[in-house]
Amino acid sequence: MTLDLQQRAQHRMRRAVFVLAGIVLVLVGALVVIAVAGGGPDNSGAAPAPQPSVSTKPTPAQTLPPDDGNYVAPAETVKLPVGTGKAAGNLPVEFPRTPEGAAAMAVASARNAWSLDPQQIKAGIRAYASVQYRDQMAGAADAGATGNRQFAGIPTDGPLPAGSTLSAWPVGVKYAAVSTDTVDVLVLLRVTHVSRAGAEPTTTLVVSPGRAVWEGGDWKGVATDPNQPVPDPVDIGTPFFNEDKWKAIQEGDRL
Repeated sequence: MTLDLQQRAQHRMRRAVFVLAGIVLVLVGALVVIAVAGGGPDNSGAAPAPQPSVSTKPTPAQTLPPDDGNYVAPAETVKLPVGTGKAAGNLPVEFPRTPEGAAAMAVASARNAWSLDPQQIKAGIRAYASVQYRDQMAGAADAGATGNRQFAGIPTDGPLPAGSTLSAWPVGVKYAAVSTDTVDVLVLLRVTHVSRAGAEPTTTLVVSPGRAVWEGGDWKGVATDPNQPVPDPVDIGTPFFNEDKWKAIQEGDRL
């Protein structure tokens, strides 16, 4: 599970990433979950008004090597609250009005964004995006699924190849309350894809930044500062996970 120390020390390329409270929005051709780059008047690359935020972050291009047995247990763990309601797509909503509730929403939206199904991506936007961004972003769900295909090495047109998959496993979280109604969240994910049946799975690490606000009785995502620094991704089970003060996400009986 450990990452190569020299690779970690290298300067990683930075790419444009659109982020909305843990919903990873990335340009087609890079790491794309929901591409809002396009020809419309609300194009995120041109509009001066607030948009689903454009941010930069380390390219999640590291393939995890086999576990060498040097596992380091997380120093901190957190069991995030479960939403008491369900939205379309069987997505959890109605999280408690606490920093942990905001983090739980961000984790749920980040996990859902890594999908090859545009309808599932759209459901996540409807469930987790602030109303001011919801319609614009929902209209980009098809482009997001196309971008996810590119990331996973899957042809962007036609039916999905047999055996192709894309999934995200959130493993770490950091969160800080800005106020009782606003919480900044970082989600650390392992994203695994298989391009077709028989292909080897590839797992990469991604850090997804976002901001949650209390809106309409639940936590929703709003635009973040495009210039905010984003930490390099590190794997759970390494000393860097603890050094960077990530909290391991406990779900059921597993971390």
